[in-house]
Amino acid sequence: MPTPRCFVRPAFALLLLTGSFSAVAADAPRPWEPDAFLPVTETRIAALPAADQPAWRAYWQMSVSHSNGLPARDLVDHTPNKPVPVGTFNGGSYSKGVKLNAPAAWYATEEARILADRVAQWQRPSGGWVKGGDYTREPTPADDHRDAWSNGTFDNDATLYEMRFLALVAQAGGAEARVTAWHASFLRGLDYIFAAQYPNGGFPQIYPLVGWYHDAITYNDDAMVHILELCRDIAEHKPEFAFVSPALKTRAAACLNRGIQCVLATQLRDASGQLTVWGQQHDPLTLQPCAARNFEPISACSNESVGLVKFLMTIPSPTPEIIAAVEGAVRWFPAHALHGFVWDRRRAEPGLQPQAGAPDLWSRYYELGTDKPIFSERDRMVHYDVSEISLERRRGYGWFNPLANDLPAAYTAWKARLAAK
Repeated sequence: MPTPRCFVRPAFALLLLTGSFSAVAADAPRPWEPDAFLPVTETRIAALPAADQPAWRAYWQMSVSHSNGLPARDLVDHTPNKPVPVGTFNGGSYSKGVKLNAPAAWYATEEARILADRVAQWQRPSGGWVKGGDYTREPTPADDHRDAWSNGTFDNDATLYEMRFLALVAQAGGAEARVTAWHASFLRGLDYIFAAQYPNGGFPQIYPLVGWYHDAITYNDDAMVHILELCRDIAEHKPEFAFVSPALKTRAAACLNRGIQCVLATQLRDASGQLTVWGQQHDPLTLQPCAARNFEPISACSNESVGLVKFLMTIPSPTPEIIAAVEGAVRWFPAHALHGFVWDRRRAEPGLQPQAGAPDLWSRYYELGTDKPIFSERDRMVHYDVSEISLERRRGYGWFNPLANDLPAAYTAWKARLAAK
């Protein structure tokens, strides 16, 4: 197994009187590293250790086979994958109409059933779903953009959201034919998840593979965590998944366990060898942190690391490796907390603002090798001062976050549960 990339913990960044972050040495902006993300290719698979190649070749061939059986796409990724002018961008998209937190009685209504019918209609031939499906209406040919996302993705909770919704509506009952169709759609989605999982337990953002950064093991937006949570709930026989066969529940448990091993293998270490946090996405073959969109550089990432720690604390009987992973990450966060400031991106000039008693903040990204907070533009330039990036990026992205503030309480409760066992 490749050794995760290490980074050190030197002096933290200084906060200027202006309320912006600047590195200790006032570093100049720099471009991304070469080959900041690399897709899975046959050439790269051939460079793996001999023992690892058969599983990866089989995965590659299956992905190609799945792609060959799907509608052709235009090979254009409508999320920018090369430097673009400031102000040229596409926003995120999320599913419309379906919901997972409604009162239980709502899932038995005809409104919910019609939505479930449409969810099944929107399912792609691959078994997955696109992001941004509008289930308030019937799908039309115009909804198929034939781009990199068209055959299915886990981005923005796509596929996972639809599967959970189908299970809830099916559990609430209804006409037998419709329940059968919803179950069948869910099970096709489950097969999609099983097919998408890498031999090392990770998951790409898009399957079948399309290249670019989409092939990376994707922790961004908790995508992989949400996949593993679904597999966990299936394996633990949650009521809405009672229709799933014992054999598939066993496969879901195996998928979960492989995913956990990938999470453990990708955790970063500092120069002294201590476990710390994770990148936002990791190269599927080397397990090293890698980049993604033009403003998402190679880094250690606080946001997604919070989700990974919380997920690991839900494992009922954690192994010593899981316990060590949690302990390492929980130690990392207090050492990187920013006290007494808020990140206000609604101001005319967005930036960090002093505020006594404010919840602690963390930079989203920390540079590997220096541990300095970093910020990036759509031109793939890395900055050490958030005030240097464009107004559009300062307003349009969460460069600082308070997500780790509830970790101490969660950790204390987790330790109590372990002690009780």
